[in-house]
Amino acid sequence: MTKRPPSSRPTRATLSAALAALATSVLCVTAAVTTWSMAREADARTSVRDEAPANDTPTTTAPTTSTSPATATPATPDKSDKAIRITPSKQPRVEPPPEPPPRPEGRLAAPEIDLGFFATDGSRLPRVEPPNALVQGRDEPGLSPLVGRSGELARPPLVDRSRRLRPSPRPPDFGFTLQPGERFKYDIIFGGNPTGIAEAGVVAREAGPNGSPDRLRLEGSARTSGVVALLTTLVYDMAAYVDATTGAPLETGSITRREGLPGSYKRRETNTTFFGRGFVEIQDKRDERSSTQRRRLPIDTFDPLSIMAWVRSLDLKPGEKVKAYGLDGTVLLRVDITGKGPVRFEGMPPIGTALGIAPDQVQQFEGVITRVDRYGAAIPGKKSYKMRVWVSTDGRRIPLAVESDIWFGVVRLVLTQYDPPRPQTSSTTPAGPPARPPAAAPAAGPVSG
Repeated sequence: MTKRPPSSRPTRATLSAALAALATSVLCVTAAVTTWSMAREADARTSVRDEAPANDTPTTTAPTTSTSPATATPATPDKSDKAIRITPSKQPRVEPPPEPPPRPEGRLAAPEIDLGFFATDGSRLPRVEPPNALVQGRDEPGLSPLVGRSGELARPPLVDRSRRLRPSPRPPDFGFTLQPGERFKYDIIFGGNPTGIAEAGVVAREAGPNGSPDRLRLEGSARTSGVVALLTTLVYDMAAYVDATTGAPLETGSITRREGLPGSYKRRETNTTFFGRGFVEIQDKRDERSSTQRRRLPIDTFDPLSIMAWVRSLDLKPGEKVKAYGLDGTVLLRVDITGKGPVRFEGMPPIGTALGIAPDQVQQFEGVITRVDRYGAAIPGKKSYKMRVWVSTDGRRIPLAVESDIWFGVVRLVLTQYDPPRPQTSSTTPAGPPARPPAAAPAAGPVSG
């Protein structure tokens, strides 16, 4: 029997041994390459640290993958590399310390928006820290000493430097001098020529709205005439309600119409409402432009009609002085009046003679009109105007003539017509003393000559 030669195919044991040997060699080569790369990186970091300045921050080199063949012999790392510490290039983020909260400021003594109700207050506010429990100071006789906040309030270490309105006495009541039905008419004379006509009168006495005290309605008007009317036409109409007792203005309305010479407006309408005689609201409309403002005024502020009624009611001794304020549109004026006593009036108008007023039955007043601010101080750069008024000394107190200098000359108002008051019933008789003693009051109305 013939023997079969051995087969040339490898057996399973031989293949398994070959694969195990190949895997072992690959693992050895990979470990060698990794060890050689780590040694190289350590040498590079050592050289960079030695060359870098002392004050620089060491940086870490990113690891690189070697592309050398597997047959390269890896370098053996030095044992001193084990002490190397890698310092990161970015320091840990540190949050900044929180800022202290802003110190709250003291509240203002007046609102931020100035509506005109409050005066500018430049005084220092008292301290707001809690005071000590014990207060050093003298004790008031008959009172127990105050401690704590009460003691600080009782003895405030504060000097008030705020700017306020000057105290002034309230004008005396003169509403009883305004008799319904009285009407005055004047010629406006400028440069010796009539240039206009002015009228004023007390229309009626009415009951106040919503049960308020009675009020009087005053009306006035002025318009150009003569030669001036050929150049420009100016018509001014005004109506006002005043308190029937005090004469203080309540509501005032005026309309101004201009034609001819150019001006800043053609038609102007102003409505003024007085609140407690110390505050006012003004609605001003010029053509199509309108505005509303509220202002604080002195307590003795009148409108143009009531201030003339106030001057008419005065009975001043020679040299005696009084003052009041008048609001003409949006302009605040101060009127200072000085009494000159009885004088002989040589320029008596014919209507005065017809009313039985002698030339020596006239009292003269001189005044100065000054434009002021809400504190009563004169505005720098504004001119003051002088005024003279002649009033009869009888019980009727008729203004015979008014003279005033303005920016273009002297204007004179001369009485041309006077209507006496209407007879009043007991229900409408105003309360108050008569304007003059009854013995010196002649019968009202024209006197036959």
